[in-house]
Amino acid sequence: MNQTWLALGTMAALTLAAAHGAERWIPAGDATQVQRTGRWEWNSHRYAAESALATREDGAALECAFAGRSVVLCLDTLTPPNNYGAPELGTLEVYLDGERVGEIRPREAAGEIVLAQWDRVRTGRVRLVHRVKAGGAGARIRGLRVGDEPVGALAFVVSGAQNGGLLDVRAVLRQSGRVVRDTLVRNWLTGACRLAALPPGEGYSLELRASGWTTFHAGDIAIRAGKETSLPAVYLERERDVPQDAFTFPVMGHAAVRLPGGSFRARFEANRAEIRRVRLVRRVGPAVISRGCAFAEDAAAAFYYHREGTITVPADTPPGSYDLAVELADERGVRTLVSPRAVSIVTGFAADPVFVSWGHLDTWGQYQAEYVERLVTVANLLAPDMVLVSNEGNPAYAAGALHGLEMPFVVNFGNHRGPEPGPWFGAPVGAVDFGTAFTVVNVGHAWDRDPVEVDTLLRARSGTRLRILNAFEANAPVRDLLDRHAVALIHYGHGPGPVVARVGATPTLRVGKSNSDSFRVIRFQAGQPVSFTYRGHATAPVPFARSAAAPVAVSYEPANDGTHRRVTARFRNDLEEDFSAARATFVLPRGAYRVSGGSLENATDSDDGKFTLVTARFDLLRKSGGVLVAQP
Repeated sequence: MNQTWLALGTMAALTLAAAHGAERWIPAGDATQVQRTGRWEWNSHRYAAESALATREDGAALECAFAGRSVVLCLDTLTPPNNYGAPELGTLEVYLDGERVGEIRPREAAGEIVLAQWDRVRTGRVRLVHRVKAGGAGARIRGLRVGDEPVGALAFVVSGAQNGGLLDVRAVLRQSGRVVRDTLVRNWLTGACRLAALPPGEGYSLELRASGWTTFHAGDIAIRAGKETSLPAVYLERERDVPQDAFTFPVMGHAAVRLPGGSFRARFEANRAEIRRVRLVRRVGPAVISRGCAFAEDAAAAFYYHREGTITVPADTPPGSYDLAVELADERGVRTLVSPRAVSIVTGFAADPVFVSWGHLDTWGQYQAEYVERLVTVANLLAPDMVLVSNEGNPAYAAGALHGLEMPFVVNFGNHRGPEPGPWFGAPVGAVDFGTAFTVVNVGHAWDRDPVEVDTLLRARSGTRLRILNAFEANAPVRDLLDRHAVALIHYGHGPGPVVARVGATPTLRVGKSNSDSFRVIRFQAGQPVSFTYRGHATAPVPFARSAAAPVAVSYEPANDGTHRRVTARFRNDLEEDFSAARATFVLPRGAYRVSGGSLENATDSDDGKFTLVTARFDLLRKSGGVLVAQP
């Protein structure tokens, strides 16, 4: 008998499809197959992909019979560092057929651990005993995988920029283009990752994704039976982060919203550098659309490293969400500062705006960020004037997910936040103005402090038709704030009380979180919010379960990548509610196009003259679908 003990380590929120051949999954919570001793609880971290059987009791044990050639233990070693409990600091003693064969320390282990493997099928029993060691307690066990074929393993360590915000990553392992594993991995304390019980062979490739970080690729990986393949340590760069203090304003989540030909103030870190040029840059697939802008510096506003001035938007700037790019030159050479999604160009300021909103999603890692990314696709299809996000969690992942929004948004972070959001989203209080039509003041703290900053922002906008708050909590001072400034709407993501209510003399509509797997569409009419629930219900939001496909969606065929002159957009609406003026975006070879099934909104040629970006509007009717066709 060739028994191999592999002391491995880290967390994996694991896809339970068989890796190859005959493989059986035994959930730790299956009381018919797993015998428990001591106190165990089947639970999950809030909105996690998977559950686990957890204990903190010394001597608590699990025992299970098996029949196979390999036994893999699957742990849950991801305890988000934001109110979800202490890390798993105990140890697990491992016994096979009564013989102690090793010890596992979850605090440093990878999520998948090969307990043993043999050269033939064998039957036996595995027993796991939790021990408190040096004051450390706790283990979370997801289950066991038992296989009948030879297996190997792949191990690696993942770290990255803003490492304190990096918790888990999605690993997609392919062999000759076929997906073998698609799972979440990483021990957030150590960065250790492992994919165990893999079929031996050549031609593997690995992709690692984390929202907000660059995607990692590795190829030509070989998996050997009975062995572990180790990759060099992986370091993920942040994808779009702005260096701290590089831009004071405008920034993502606090964009300058302007008409073509308008202007806005900008403050950025330039010290004594020459400001060579200022541009607005928009990228949609392979198409790049940019405009050079005039910059008039306000020398009196400069201080130390920072300089400030007025940027004028060219009158021919197409609508859309733009990065602000400032090219500088000094003794260090030429460099470009970029503030992503910092400027939004619109064709008009809506008198009666439409908002998409959500709150309290507990985005602490990759699985939750993927849900936000799907909400972003919903918002882009419904095409509101703005998106309101309240009480987010980990700003590193939120910044990656929200970058895909094609309209302005505001976001605040509350009681379950991870790293402080300042490096990504700036000050917790600020205003986004749509001319004098409406303004949204974002409030990222509780109302148990003096609201002087909010009061000042609202007072300065006394001539604005509609004043709206996107708050962490809803209990803003009614008489001294909501009534004084005639606030039409306060959207929020946390706190007790009625989810939907009218308060004060204005009155102010209070509307917020009902649950954490839904969104709202808020519509105004004649200066008042008139629609903000699903199907006219008193409080209900639009349902969107985290495990479900998006309830509204659009897909393109053939590929919407600028290589086809005729592209069909197929849309569907599974909801029992109509949505008017939805938007589809086509990237086509340069030319003149018409749209059937909807109305042409805008057509813009890319900078290099190779592509035309076409947007179309259409009605997304309840419980129905349809097609739009863009063609010459």
